[in-house]
Amino acid sequence: MKNASGSLAILGSGETSPNLISVHRELLTELDDSSGIFMIDSPFGFQENADQLVEKIIDFYKVSLNVEMKLASYRKIEELNTKSFFKSIQLLENASFIFAGPGSPSYASKLWRDNEFEQTLKKHLINGGNSLFASAAASTLGEHTLPVYEIYKVGQDPYWEKGLNILDVYGLSCTVVPHFNNAEGGNHDTSFSYVGENRMKTLLDKSYSNILGIDEHTALIISGKNKTFKVVGLGNVTILNKDGTHIFENDSEERLDTLQKLLISDKKSSAKKIESIETEINSADNSTIKEIANLEIQIESNKKNNERFEMLVENLILLRSKLRNEKKYELSDEVRDILKSSGLQIEDSEQGIQWKVIE
Repeated sequence: MKNASGSLAILGSGETSPNLISVHRELLTELDDSSGIFMIDSPFGFQENADQLVEKIIDFYKVSLNVEMKLASYRKIEELNTKSFFKSIQLLENASFIFAGPGSPSYASKLWRDNEFEQTLKKHLINGGNSLFASAAASTLGEHTLPVYEIYKVGQDPYWEKGLNILDVYGLSCTVVPHFNNAEGGNHDTSFSYVGENRMKTLLDKSYSNILGIDEHTALIISGKNKTFKVVGLGNVTILNKDGTHIFENDSEERLDTLQKLLISDKKSSAKKIESIETEINSADNSTIKEIANLEIQIESNKKNNERFEMLVENLILLRSKLRNEKKYELSDEVRDILKSSGLQIEDSEQGIQWKVIE
């Protein structure tokens, strides 16, 4: 385990509510660079209104916090190890702040775990970046992910999905349960993120985990740099471990080792091996796709800088020629499409490859 130096806010709900704006502002104020603020759309990537949700969150940050948030998109498992996937990875590698929020916990977990996305999120916190994960995204941070929709809506027997275990970088061994005090059910129990206390007991009997419960409209803010944590918002943070229940009320602040002692693992520590995802693309081609993604990002960032812009275009053209010579036509077409979408026209002539900007 490597210790994180960045800050992480875990929200039980209410990520865009007025009473939690201060949490966003606190993490943003800590940043040296406010240009690398990104959101991930994976948790709600399956929804028909995904584009509208992206606009809503970006608008919230612009209006309420006066910052420009950009999108690192990854909505479908079919995008894994494609150009768009590696483009988002590289954007997040250079991010100073990452936001992820509502949607489906299990959907997000399946997209992120056991690939470069999971490792990128961990490295971000280890290297001093800040993150805010709310609701569904918050559910993915621990050892297990609670599949809320499958249990509560579909009626499947209680089970755990594998989590990202990102909280391990803070020395915490647990499963995160947002919406901990939810009471929307009225005449039936919807606490414990809608699944209720009885089904949660069934889950813990099947496979035990310490529980980190975050109430509605409440945030737990962990500071890796200061080695502290605090509770902000309308509710409390509840710890369930084998010794019982421990409650941290809102506006409380304590040393991080207090939380670490409550959320210690009773299992032998072992380095988790990331299983490789089988794809039709070999590792050499993955490296090429990463290079294409990186060049596309640089072109988008430096289009106004003529000298650097021309150098980047020449590099892309050389890469396209190399791929064509290797008969990797699909990848060479990817490069051609990048050039075309950037407003460039490529012409093959006897004098060689020529290019010009289309006005």
